[in-house]
Amino acid sequence: MPEHIALSRAGALAVVAAEVERTAPRPDTLHLGLRIIVLLLGSTLIAAGVALLLWTQLGPGPLDVLITAVAFRWEIPITFVVWAMAAVMIGLSMALGRRPGPGTLALPLISGALLPVFMSWWDHWTPPSGINPAVIAWHVLAVAVVGLGAGAVIASGLGAGMGELLATAASDRTGGAEALMRTGFEVTWLVVGVALGGTAGLGTVIVAVMIGSSVRLGYRTMASALKPLRRSAVHLASAEIATARPNRH
Repeated sequence: MPEHIALSRAGALAVVAAEVERTAPRPDTLHLGLRIIVLLLGSTLIAAGVALLLWTQLGPGPLDVLITAVAFRWEIPITFVVWAMAAVMIGLSMALGRRPGPGTLALPLISGALLPVFMSWWDHWTPPSGINPAVIAWHVLAVAVVGLGAGAVIASGLGAGMGELLATAASDRTGGAEALMRTGFEVTWLVVGVALGGTAGLGTVIVAVMIGSSVRLGYRTMASALKPLRRSAVHLASAEIATARPNRH
């Protein structure tokens, strides 16, 4: 299975992060405080985008189908469901030998807390009824917002997403291809979510088709915005090293 295929936000995070690891400069040339701000921005954008995906009622990505199904079926606050799913996925990853980074832990905590805030905000408006160009446009916009947020999370360089971590851990333990593991998890989330009453539909297909390119574009946008700061950090570090060298003359 091609490694560039992703059906969900978690899968796209994994794919693009792996591509960045092979080709891009290390993000730790940025100041830690700035990297934390970028992570916070990315987590906030993801929460806003997912809330908009839910608002259109066309169907979110696979993991969000499961999360919303559990939340609505058992009337559990969606924040707690996001945190519980993150705990399960990260716990399984650790049991399989992979440790999370700070970003892996922070992303679901922040986005899970902000998701109901944005859902409540979007509920002030009624989405266009049925499947029509207006509601599809809103759904596409939501995927773009999620992509920009995921790109920011990758640009922060503070740890793998929980989907990436779990797929990598499962691949390490079983010897199977990471892409196959990732897609297997995504299909499982979708099937279980639908079985529990979650909403999947045209919107879920739109997410699957667009999310990979959206996250790539989001990362490139954030990396381009951060490039001047990265260069400044590199020059500053070089100057500090030169200053610290003993004068041999």
